[in-house]
Amino acid sequence: MNWLTRLMRHERLEAQLDAELRDHFERLVLDYVRDGLSEPDARRRARLEFGGLDQVKEVCRDARGTRWFEEFTQDVRYGWRGLMRNRSFAIVAILTLALGVGANTAVFGVINALLLRPLPVPDPTGLISLQRRVGTQAGGNFSYPQVLELSKQGDLFKLLCGFGRDQVTVGPAGAMEPAVVAWVSGHYYDTLGLSPQAGRLLIPADDEPGASPSAVLSDAYWTRRFGRNPGVIGESIQIEGVPVPIVGVSPAGFTGANVGEAVDLTLAIQSRLVVRPDQPFYTGPGARWLRILARPQPDLPQDQLQARAIVVWRQLMEASIRPTTLPEDRRRLMSEELDVLPGRTGTSLVRAEFRFPLQIAMGFVIVVLLIACVNVANLLLARGATRQREIAVRLSIGAGRARIVRQLLTESTLIAVGGMAAGLVVAWIGSRALLTLMAAGRGLEGAGALALNLTPDWMMVAVTILMVGGTTLIFGVAPAWRASRVQPGAAMSASGRVAESHGRLGSSLVIAQVALSLVLVIGAGLFARTLYNLRALDRGFDVTDVLVVGTSAQRAGFTGPKLAAFNSQLLTFIEQVPGVRAASVAAITPLAGGGITQAIAVNGVRTGEGEMHFNSVGPRYFDAMRTPIVAGRDFARGDGPAGPYVAIVNEAFVRQYMTGPPLGQRVSVLGSAREMQVVGVVKDTAYETLREAPPTVYSAHQQRLAAATFVVHAPGATAAVASAIRAEVQSRLGGRLPRISTLTDQLEGSLVLERLLARATLMFGALALALAAVGLYGLTSYWVTSRTREIGVRVALGARTACVLRLVLGDALRMVAFGVAAGLVSAWGLSRLIESMIFGLSATDITTVAFAVIVLVFTGLLAGLIPARRATRIDPHLALRNE
Repeated sequence: MNWLTRLMRHERLEAQLDAELRDHFERLVLDYVRDGLSEPDARRRARLEFGGLDQVKEVCRDARGTRWFEEFTQDVRYGWRGLMRNRSFAIVAILTLALGVGANTAVFGVINALLLRPLPVPDPTGLISLQRRVGTQAGGNFSYPQVLELSKQGDLFKLLCGFGRDQVTVGPAGAMEPAVVAWVSGHYYDTLGLSPQAGRLLIPADDEPGASPSAVLSDAYWTRRFGRNPGVIGESIQIEGVPVPIVGVSPAGFTGANVGEAVDLTLAIQSRLVVRPDQPFYTGPGARWLRILARPQPDLPQDQLQARAIVVWRQLMEASIRPTTLPEDRRRLMSEELDVLPGRTGTSLVRAEFRFPLQIAMGFVIVVLLIACVNVANLLLARGATRQREIAVRLSIGAGRARIVRQLLTESTLIAVGGMAAGLVVAWIGSRALLTLMAAGRGLEGAGALALNLTPDWMMVAVTILMVGGTTLIFGVAPAWRASRVQPGAAMSASGRVAESHGRLGSSLVIAQVALSLVLVIGAGLFARTLYNLRALDRGFDVTDVLVVGTSAQRAGFTGPKLAAFNSQLLTFIEQVPGVRAASVAAITPLAGGGITQAIAVNGVRTGEGEMHFNSVGPRYFDAMRTPIVAGRDFARGDGPAGPYVAIVNEAFVRQYMTGPPLGQRVSVLGSAREMQVVGVVKDTAYETLREAPPTVYSAHQQRLAAATFVVHAPGATAAVASAIRAEVQSRLGGRLPRISTLTDQLEGSLVLERLLARATLMFGALALALAAVGLYGLTSYWVTSRTREIGVRVALGARTACVLRLVLGDALRMVAFGVAAGLVSAWGLSRLIESMIFGLSATDITTVAFAVIVLVFTGLLAGLIPARRATRIDPHLALRNE
């Protein structure tokens, strides 16, 4: 019988052991009776010869090899009963740990899903990712021709695919809805090694020139739109008004190779020429929008692959450079490198965006967990001090110190396991709240919403177990070790020294809590003030009551003069809608997440190596945005293609690139023969981000036809105006919905990282502050309880209420003062880590630091005031009598 079987049959073996020993005993008694002894004498003699039954059982259990487990279960039962006897302590300790463990598990769950979890494909570790790099700036995308050329390098790559993401409209006229599509090269599914759930997946023939479009549905989209009906395979779906047959469904759990950006449909890149004929440039060499995953040849070492990939890339770049390319552009192109990186986790733009904020959040919650552990350790120390007599009695009757330590560690483990169970609930809520914070303001609701798989995997389980084990060691070992050092005689006779000893260690732990809390409160204050500074920043335009309207006119087939006429007619309609004060068009709008940069020449001289920010706007654009024109004039309706080309520049451009009066000077796009005369200067405005107002050139939209987004200033009537515009666009575009948002939405969308950091750190800072307050309150309460007799004597001798308050609060505030000093030193040492994430203040901003110190001191005062008031009410007669 092996060990496990003996353990499983413990109850039966115990019964057998008991029966067998009793049988031996009774037989021995019968033998003595037959020898002539009376039964009582026979039993006494048999008992003396046989020995104690319990001792014999212990020997048998040792031989069985399951004794340690039985003792463990005894410790668990004893610890559980102890916790149930002191439920208030158990609840506080478990909830404290739950907050710390839950916060860590929630943040790590998001980090795991976004940064660490491998793609749900066969052999994900065999995937590599190719990325362009210029200097230290990496992460560049590839053009479709570059993907095709790289896929032909059969000596390097066994399989290679490119893929990009876009949003399309799906459905018949009048019932269109947005959907996210992945445009992929022909070997996409072969490279990933996936098999279809239904029908077939895309094959290289689907990406051949002239091939008919075919669509593959994702499992989620198949479920959401078609109710998992297998009959849709072979049917057609209207994508941008083009019927595309559905050929299959991708496997469940696979949402695309772009982590965080789930797709609904997958189409071959060549299909884009049919579905989106207005964008033929996406298949040309000028559009770099694809990311690459590949599987290298199995016998090719990584270093050789990297070296040969660099050579191949240089050859491709050399071949792609045209003779007319400017020398500066040629040098820039040839300076590009090709990096071969692990591709097991796929690629993601969201990953690059949120990596650093999530790391900051992880640092915060680790500190919160440390504070929670310190808090629980303090609670255990206080509880251990009240159990001195119990432990002394156990030591006196023969219990070993190792057994005492093991018992106390078992109780700590029970608290940790309880904290983990409750923490998983906190983590489930927290991870989804964090995901909502990340998606808020990024326009990622509905189609294209931020999608991360938060289902626990082995890594999550391992980290949680390590977290529980680590916390048990942190908060359990010191109290257990301290309790095991009890001297039975001293513990039985007096508890004063013990209490005093605990007070010193407890004070050190509270000081550590205060120091860690101050670091978090300062960090939270810096991120909150950064968000405030950015919102209060003079951005050069007013976001109040401004609508931003994007149409799908190009997707509906409007191009060239037809598109210009459409935009002009729609603008005329918008200007006549009641409530509209000003309306115009622009190629891009501020803070929309993109921009146009071009090399600019001033009076025929290039402005430098860099490219200028550019925009193309219509008349009254600055009026609608309420951007002041500081010199010259606005664009007029007469600034059309037949008139002289004109431009407006901002003050930053004048300061940096112009000498003399700006009006009348000429600017031009490098390489273009058209020169634009500067007719106006406007105030500096934010462009792609709020953090900078770069030099910008504005051209007249009528003279430089580009994509048009309408900006509409409608004070107090945005809802009615939006409704009128929506109905008009739908009637003109066969049911296609316009994209209508507000400039305020764009402003908030540009602040998603700052808002995430501010809210998350404020939440964790408040949590740390609350835990520190609980720790200080607990220690002060214990101090008052342990010194009740002393306080009673002081009161009996005439001490006034103010003296007692000063005695108790002085001790609490001294701990706060030491903690603040240690926290300030720590915060100063960590300040450089967040220097790049804050705006409008330094990482050692004295106002923020002072405010954090005041908050912490005030919290400490409140935490100490309650037990201090209790101390003033101690009745000296009762205190002395109880002692």
